[in-house]
Amino acid sequence: VAARYFAVTCLINNGDLEGARQHADAMLATAERLRDRFWLASALWKNEIVHRLAGEWRIARELSDRGLLVLSVPVLLLTDRIMLEFEVGDVSQGEVFLERLLEDSHRTEVDQGCRAMVVPLVSRISGVDDRLESAESTAQAVLDSPSATPTATLRALIGLALMAVQRGDSAGAAGHYAALASSRGSVMIGFSLVLDRLLGLLAQTMDNPELAAVHFEDALAFCRKAGYRPELAWSCCDYADMLLQRNNEGDRTKANALLDESLAISSELGMRPLMERVLSRREILGA
Repeated sequence: VAARYFAVTCLINNGDLEGARQHADAMLATAERLRDRFWLASALWKNEIVHRLAGEWRIARELSDRGLLVLSVPVLLLTDRIMLEFEVGDVSQGEVFLERLLEDSHRTEVDQGCRAMVVPLVSRISGVDDRLESAESTAQAVLDSPSATPTATLRALIGLALMAVQRGDSAGAAGHYAALASSRGSVMIGFSLVLDRLLGLLAQTMDNPELAAVHFEDALAFCRKAGYRPELAWSCCDYADMLLQRNNEGDRTKANALLDESLAISSELGMRPLMERVLSRREILGA
């Protein structure tokens, strides 16, 4: 079970969704025979990630429901479920899970890193930013902790980077870009965030559209090859936003094509917040 767990992690990170799916299925079957609560919850979590990356929301939700019954403090399962509900526009249900995560008394650095990252991620989806200051304090506490693991630190850095993008903080974005640049070509496990998309957003916030375009192109290539359709739809929309802002010759035409692709994927997968976002951009183009 442990070997399958790390195989799935590596394959997801490298963009091999089908390989990850095969190992995740095998991991769950073995974990069910093992009947260890930690590994069963972990197997359900990894399978949930695989299906959510593909936009298979119903199956992902069923796996999440099972996992949430196994462990009393399922922080990783909670953060993933929050992302799922916000992606499909079920904000009220997402808020229920988010409040459960934020109110939980379990406070390891890994848990704090999850909190610091999930708040700005859902803020970007929903447009609501009332929890960003609290998330910023949480992220800084992780970075200041001498016992924080590399994974917890990375999640805190990503959370702060997303906040810099939300606030249009060019100087902050530059600092976070330097800290995260080595993570290009990978995906943040669980949160389904392709790091090149984040680097593109940071470069755009730094007012470096040429660098942003490089990262957005890499994000598109990574997502298409991997089959990470929800993240592909977001990458298309974010890239289009950058092109509309830059407004060089040919940018509007390319932005329109990217918005068409984003709308097609988000409509098929029922990603209502992204659909609304894309339609608002198309209105601008139409004007």
